[in-house]
Amino acid sequence: MINQFIMRITLFTLLLTSTFSFSQILSVSNGASLTINSNSSVSLDGLELAPSQAYTISAPNSISRSNSPIMVGDNSSISRVYEASSALASFSGVISFSYLESELNDIPESNLVLEVLDTNGVWTSVTPNYDQSNNTLSYDFTNLASFSKITASSEGSTLSVDPVAIATYVKVYPNPTTDKLFISSNSPQKAMLFNLAGQMVLESLSTNELNVRDIPNGVYILNLENDAQQTSSFKIIKK
Repeated sequence: MINQFIMRITLFTLLLTSTFSFSQILSVSNGASLTINSNSSVSLDGLELAPSQAYTISAPNSISRSNSPIMVGDNSSISRVYEASSALASFSGVISFSYLESELNDIPESNLVLEVLDTNGVWTSVTPNYDQSNNTLSYDFTNLASFSKITASSEGSTLSVDPVAIATYVKVYPNPTTDKLFISSNSPQKAMLFNLAGQMVLESLSTNELNVRDIPNGVYILNLENDAQQTSSFKIIKK
C-alpha cells in the first residue's frame, strides 16, 4: 500500500508480491525517481519507510526481498532480508519491518533486534519498538542513516562483528588530524575513508598512511580490512 507521496516518473515500475522466495518488490528505472513526503509512507511487501522529511529514491535502484538468512560466523538473521541495489543514503524517519513466525529460525520474538548494513559494509543492530500482535518491529532513525540491507536477528547473536579482537592489532593516529593519518598494524590493511553521507572520499589498497590534507574538515569513518577480511572501523576527525 502506498499512501500520499509524489512520484516524478519517466519510467517507474512498482511490483508488490506476497511470495516468500527471492523477489524484486520495487524498481526505479533510469530517468525516474520516487519521492515520499514527510507525512506519508511507502510499504513494500512488509517493509515500510516513513521519512521524517521528504525523501527521494533516485534511479537506478531496486529493492528486493529474500528468504535466505544472512550468516555471520555462527550467527544468523531471520529468513527475511531486504536489499537495495544502491544504498538508501541519508534517511531519517521510521522503518517498520514485518515478519512471519515461520521466518524466525528459532529466535524468540522478544529477542529480535533490527539489523542494517551500512555503506561501510558494517552491520549495526538497533533495539526496535516491538508489536507482537502484528509481528512488526519499528525504529525511528533520528540521525541520518545510510543502508543497503535490512533484516532482524537475536539481540544475543547479532550480525555485528566485534571489532575488539582486531582493533588491538590496529592503531590509527593522530586523531584528530590536519594532514596525514597513520595506520599501524601487524598485517597490511585496505583503507577506505567515508563521509557521513556514505560517500567514499579516499581509498588505499595497502598503505600505512592516508593524506587527508585536501578533504574538508569534519567527521569521517575509516574502514580497514586485512587479508583475512577482518574489518575494523574508526571515527576520524579532520580539522
